[in-house]
Amino acid sequence: MSITVYFSEQNCLPSIGVEPLTSTNQLKLTYLSEGGANFVFRIIAQGPGSDNPLNGKLLRLRKDLSHVQSAKAQLEAFDANFRPLFPAHHVVQQELIVLGPGLAEALNAFVKTVSRPTHRLDDVLPLDETHGLLVTDMTPSGSEDVLLQLKPKWLAQSPSAPADAKRCRTCALRAQRGANRIHTATDRQETCPLRLVSDVERHATEVATSLTDDKTIANFLIGDGRQLLVTLRSHQEMLDPLGALAVDDEDAIRNVCRAMTLRDCTLFVKSSSGRIEARLGDLDLKLAEKLSYWKEVEVKLREDGWYLNVEAKAVWAEETVCLLSRS
Repeated sequence: MSITVYFSEQNCLPSIGVEPLTSTNQLKLTYLSEGGANFVFRIIAQGPGSDNPLNGKLLRLRKDLSHVQSAKAQLEAFDANFRPLFPAHHVVQQELIVLGPGLAEALNAFVKTVSRPTHRLDDVLPLDETHGLLVTDMTPSGSEDVLLQLKPKWLAQSPSAPADAKRCRTCALRAQRGANRIHTATDRQETCPLRLVSDVERHATEVATSLTDDKTIANFLIGDGRQLLVTLRSHQEMLDPLGALAVDDEDAIRNVCRAMTLRDCTLFVKSSSGRIEARLGDLDLKLAEKLSYWKEVEVKLREDGWYLNVEAKAVWAEETVCLLSRS
């Protein structure tokens, strides 16, 4: 299923809408995915042999939720906080696109006709948003392509953790959620981020081969891709050297928000005919309103024994995944 739209260039910015303008290209949008903050649509050329002026890009549109910033604000935050941290070819790029009148209404009607996660069915596009974002398309483009989506998470231990911890921040939270029978996609991978960037090659190899059966991608993770992960770890550490429990001024809080964004970003690794493309995405700046939640998580992980693997006997389980438990 798809919806027909029209693309044009206006005032140096691309534009997309449901009404054709002078010198427009007819395209189709199909629903690709959605998260808690955005819809993502695939852009397809209309008709056989048609050229797609937006080839290699997806359309990302924000949801009508109070905590989700406008597309312009998202791009400004990305440009100021994350674009400069990594080489351009290692980041999912973003650029503004103007949304024509009636597009949001048409897409809201369209998404009601497609299969979506049941807990997202009430989410819609805002009718007053004037812009969206074009983002790098990292989806497989052919039957031979292989894509790995990985959340590297906390590649260094939380500064708030006890010095003698037996679990890193990611593994401690995984254990806590598991005791409550909550399992995220990252939890189900049962991998320790510290092992992925370990100086011991065997640790990184074990994680890489557990994440993918594709040898090219696995070799990238333990080879050239390791430097990207080490750089990501370095930025996490530099932006948050003290931990959420210790911050008390605006600059420190802003840096914690940047660090927490980097701890929740996604690494997309795509193998196409043996060629690797790797980019970091989901780099939407976390807001300071979440600081109290982050502090609460740290307090519970510390006080309830999850960092030290001395949680309550009723839910205790010996830690076998975390690198710290193997030291």
